[in-house]
Amino acid sequence: MALMFLLGASSGVLADTPGVTDAGASQSLPQENILSSITESLRLDPDHEVVRGHFDLGSPPNAHRYYCLIDAKSGRREPNGVLGNPVRLPDGRTGLKIDSVSLYRCDDAETRGMLITAGYMPNTPGGAPAALSPHVPNAPTASAPAVSPGKIDVAGVTLGMPLDQVRALLKSKNLREYNESMETLSYWDAAKIAMRPLAHGRFVSSIAAWSVPVAGDPMNVDGEAFEVMFTPVPGGQRVMAIVHTVGYSLANAVREIALENGLVEKYGGYTQAGDLPDAPTWRLQRGGNVQVGDSCGRRAMFGGLGGLNLADRPRENIALKTPLAELQFEVEHCGVAIVTEDHYTANGGALGADRLVTRFTVTAYSPSVALAGARSAAQLIQAAKGALNGAGASGTKIEPAPYL
Repeated sequence: MALMFLLGASSGVLADTPGVTDAGASQSLPQENILSSITESLRLDPDHEVVRGHFDLGSPPNAHRYYCLIDAKSGRREPNGVLGNPVRLPDGRTGLKIDSVSLYRCDDAETRGMLITAGYMPNTPGGAPAALSPHVPNAPTASAPAVSPGKIDVAGVTLGMPLDQVRALLKSKNLREYNESMETLSYWDAAKIAMRPLAHGRFVSSIAAWSVPVAGDPMNVDGEAFEVMFTPVPGGQRVMAIVHTVGYSLANAVREIALENGLVEKYGGYTQAGDLPDAPTWRLQRGGNVQVGDSCGRRAMFGGLGGLNLADRPRENIALKTPLAELQFEVEHCGVAIVTEDHYTANGGALGADRLVTRFTVTAYSPSVALAGARSAAQLIQAAKGALNGAGASGTKIEPAPYL
């Protein structure tokens, strides 16, 4: 009873039961006593923990990534691998939205050469993050995919498309609203203990274009919306994610069978419309074949029914907030491009041939394009830091970089 109480008191940071979620994982690493997992679960403070590395166990569809954490305040290394979703912190390090503490020890993974630390920035001895971006020479590498993500397009916008072409295409659609969101590449200046923007580091992070729907039922209006996200490469931005939502009034609604037939014809993966699940996912592989389903668990990044009014704050730039190692994992385990579709039917209880769709959203995301963009951004940052260090060494006065 006491053990059950401790498990319930950990507020979602629970130890996973051996052999339940990780088929074959125990063959790669031994498991610790469950008490070690409970102890770590109760001690973890998400506000202080940063990622120092990760290791992978299992194989799809039961592959899992475990993160090894370090307490940024005390410097203590947490012993067990942790399941969760990585997030980029303001100072450039990687935090974790913690799901559960596993029974696998980070020391065991490191001893067996399974722990990957490239792309993460634990604290330096002085307490400041080592760098804003991963250390490029040690960053994981990926060979160029045999099939370009540019094979995937959503309403004319293709993955990998240059910024100017996207601008021209979206403006040609004559949507009433158009907005470009800008960001600036920055890095941690240890001398000033502050973030330092790169000169000429300004880039278009995303473009939102939409037609504002009329007041009333949000699922019963005519309208269209695009949200296009770009790689963080000033002057060389390319599309790495697309979210396209279309809404219809009941008078203009489309039949669900017509929508599904169009999806099968365009993205493949299924034999006919009736084979599609309620929320399908397509994964384009390096060799050009298409796999279906979300075995790598990445659908939540963009999947879901989108909105028609994009006046809210845009999403964070994936390539800046995701470690290189995580993007590499997505390329290897998910594919070079991921497409999702979700829709809403106004008469869900009707026969299949009579079901009417009043809202659908198609998304496309390319981990390989995001990885290439993240690497380019990291190289720009490293070059800027090198120039700064060189100028300092020569005695030249370093002027503050303008915020462009």
